[in-house]
Amino acid sequence: MQSTDALTALSVLPGLLASRLGALSDAQLRLRPAGDYFSLLEQVCHLRDIEVEGYSRRLALLLEQDHPQLPDLDGAALAKARRYDEQAFAPALAAFTAARQANLSRLKTLKPDDLSRSGHLEKVGVVSVARLLELWVAHDGEHSQEIESLLASFRDPAHAIKPPDSLRP
Repeated sequence: MQSTDALTALSVLPGLLASRLGALSDAQLRLRPAGDYFSLLEQVCHLRDIEVEGYSRRLALLLEQDHPQLPDLDGAALAKARRYDEQAFAPALAAFTAARQANLSRLKTLKPDDLSRSGHLEKVGVVSVARLLELWVAHDGEHSQEIESLLASFRDPAHAIKPPDSLRP
């Protein structure tokens, strides 16, 4: 994936979240689907924290250090410890959007050589900046799919797509 393709892909999610979730009731945002999955509110809180403490931090380490250790984050543990289900939607979305915009600004300054800088991502192995971008875009895609599944279940519970197991908290 080219960095310009990644920038385009990563620029979509903030607007999608605002347009698809902004008019929902608090009860709809907090509704947890069957099984042990994130509610829509928890999705946004997760995306916010992973953006800041995951991708922002990893990108900075890759660009500022030689072969850094990149931490993994336990999304389920963060959700419980930070009580995502008790947080407010609007500030969580605003924080995610601001963090994503800051990351997009930083990504726009990347030089071709920056894409090959690498480090060791816990539980994954060696990753370059280019690979981090691929993982980032894939993460957005997984969460977009789960969000659309949850929205579909509001319209018709019988036709909701089961979220992938990788997105279980």
